[in-house]
Amino acid sequence: MTRAEITRSKILTAAEAEFSEKGYFGARVDEIAHASGVNKRMIYEHFGSKEGLYKETLLSIYKKLSECESEFFIDDLEPTLAIKNIVYAYFRFFEKTPSFVRMLMWENLNNARSLSHSDVRALKIPTINYMTEQIRRGKEQGIFKEDVDEYQIILSLLNFGFSYFLNMHTLSAVMNRDMANPSEILSRAEFVSSLILEYLLK
Repeated sequence: MTRAEITRSKILTAAEAEFSEKGYFGARVDEIAHASGVNKRMIYEHFGSKEGLYKETLLSIYKKLSECESEFFIDDLEPTLAIKNIVYAYFRFFEKTPSFVRMLMWENLNNARSLSHSDVRALKIPTINYMTEQIRRGKEQGIFKEDVDEYQIILSLLNFGFSYFLNMHTLSAVMNRDMANPSEILSRAEFVSSLILEYLLK
């Protein structure tokens, strides 16, 4: 990595922590500069403005998710195993990357005003295509029902894990269980994969 790339990476790491904790309006560039060890002038040179930094940070966490997703693009898996693999991969990612959940929470509260729809769409297309292909393969092999709604299945695959982590703390209080416990997370991943497959399988 070049010096500029290292500096940029340090800024984005600090920005991810600050924005995920406080949202766009609560975050301060001064704090990001302090945490990254980079002066404010350098931050503005790299990103132009606080808004520019926020948008780039948002895109960078989507790139992290995209990298995670690319790991489950295994073409020769049986369709049922491919679906299970997708579910478990998402739960592992959200467990290890809580900043993603928090940043998207803030962004949803602000009606996704800063999200670059075209950039995110470009990052998600390979994943959506892979999911679609696995469902279609299952249909062709006579494993999955022919009339299943691919759109609804993909929406569930994309959302079930995120929803669990988004509501983890309130659910822990309501259910009187520690939803952050690894055994609870694994149990939920198993249930979600079984639920989706029950809908898919003949």
